[in-house]
Amino acid sequence: NTIVMSWSFHRLPDLPMMPRYCDDRVGYFEARVTDYSDVYQRVHSKCFIRRFRLEKKDSTAALSDPVHPIVFYLDPATPTKWIPYFKRAIESWQPAFEAAGFTHAIVAREAPKDDPDWSPEDARYSVVRWLPSALEDASGPHVFDPRSGEVLSAHIQFYENAEKFLYSMYFLQASAVDRRARTYPLPDSLMGRLLEYMLAHEVGHTLGFGHNMKASAMYPVDSLRSVRFLAQWGHTPSIMDYARFNYLVQPEDQVPLDLLVPRIGPYDIWATKWGYAPLGASTPEDELPTLDAWSREQDTKPYLRFSTEGSADSDPGEESEAVGDADAIKATVWGLRNIKREVGYLLAATTKPYEPTDFLNELYGRLMLQWRWELTHVANIVGGADSQEKYGTQPGVRFITVSRARQQAAVRFVNEKAFRTPTFFLDQSILRRIEPSGSVARIVTAQNSVLSALLQPARLMRMSEQAAFALGEGYSPRQLFADLRNGLFGDVASSGSTDIYRRALQRAYVENLSGKLNPPVAVASASSGAGGGAARPVAPILDPKLSDLIPAVRGELHALDALLSAALPKASDREVTEHIIDLRHRIALALNRRNENGAD
Repeated sequence: NTIVMSWSFHRLPDLPMMPRYCDDRVGYFEARVTDYSDVYQRVHSKCFIRRFRLEKKDSTAALSDPVHPIVFYLDPATPTKWIPYFKRAIESWQPAFEAAGFTHAIVAREAPKDDPDWSPEDARYSVVRWLPSALEDASGPHVFDPRSGEVLSAHIQFYENAEKFLYSMYFLQASAVDRRARTYPLPDSLMGRLLEYMLAHEVGHTLGFGHNMKASAMYPVDSLRSVRFLAQWGHTPSIMDYARFNYLVQPEDQVPLDLLVPRIGPYDIWATKWGYAPLGASTPEDELPTLDAWSREQDTKPYLRFSTEGSADSDPGEESEAVGDADAIKATVWGLRNIKREVGYLLAATTKPYEPTDFLNELYGRLMLQWRWELTHVANIVGGADSQEKYGTQPGVRFITVSRARQQAAVRFVNEKAFRTPTFFLDQSILRRIEPSGSVARIVTAQNSVLSALLQPARLMRMSEQAAFALGEGYSPRQLFADLRNGLFGDVASSGSTDIYRRALQRAYVENLSGKLNPPVAVASASSGAGGGAARPVAPILDPKLSDLIPAVRGELHALDALLSAALPKASDREVTEHIIDLRHRIALALNRRNENGAD
């Protein structure tokens, strides 16, 4: 095989751009350097944001063209029909730069024709590459000067199969209100608009912006079905969120279809001003008072907030693939209504003459994934802490524990909507076209994913600590276990009956708790230092000698065993009897087994 490779070198500027210091309240990628000067009586890291160099032609004007605009060239391989959409995507950032004082700061150009000196691999140019690939993705990497954070060039990778990803996501999240999405392929006008959105997001990455998963939780949930609100604000404050398409909108809302798609939002405009506006300072330190004042606007304008440093997945408002996670329960009620509608026409939307059922199988699986995502957003309320990044003397704390009432409401919702069998997925006209069997595995795998999210060790540890500080007003792991036990085993306890789906989920619950008492032994590789791949215990996430969780898990297994013992005489048939006996056997093994790690 022959591989063609090319090299292109970009000389760093003789005079580095004046850097701008990072601020965790604003979501820029970082360029870090280590400062060994004895300033803070310690070696410390300096952090600069990454951004293109923009300088005004007229430094005295409130608005001025830049000396050198940010120019993106379109790969000659880009399909002609998508070129207008790609140009609009790139230049959709111009209003954001106007807020920073620049006109025509970012422009799109087609690649020069018949110019032997121009190449998309040339490091001097920023290019949107159209690449033949089965990857359902795009990415926005850039090259930056490590001395200042200046972005020197960017090469956005746009993989052709991104069209399949966009169709799938739009079908899952918008077809309930947009009938165009119920036929594949989509009209070029719709696919072009979706590609425009996706490219605008990737351009944001090249401009220095990271993902802002908090954005989708910063608008009132009820407003996200309002035509007037959506027309002014969009359904997420930032195109850098993974909010995708507005799946909360119901058919009766009569929302214009273009309002289902994200666009450059108020956070994006504000953050562009924060990072790119010239401040007339002579040093980065001189800029800090102004930048801090701008950052503090987040106190009164929540839609300007960015994901909180150190939230460690604890903030239920920092969700991927979410819309309206300020109130995930209400949002998910509406989202589930649309999922049920979509199951009803899934077969018609994916079945074409002379084609196999592969696409039906794939979209059915993705629809279940959407169901799982939305319910996991609710599960993440449990053990959560709402957060806001703050600096210095900014008043207030950064983390506020979610109230007990809100956590318990989330568990009630999950018990009802996730752990009761979603029978609307059990459409035999779909299932029997896909496979001869397997619906139990599909349903329980999705349900167990939500259950496992609730029972994550890190979540349970947070709950234990939160309850300890709440003086009886918190929501402890023991209370969570009790609520789950009542939800998962209530049918067995009251009537002695249960179905095949519930039995599988009940086994998953027992096995999850058993795994916390008896974590598995991992086999170390030769590179791990054990030598020759010898097996050695890996320290469990929860140290039995230190954690309150191990006693809580033991207590829950004993309580569950007592419930099952009382339910055994009520068993409605032999199958349920054997199931209860099996569960009690699993519990006994979990409680009596000597942990392979040496803990009793």
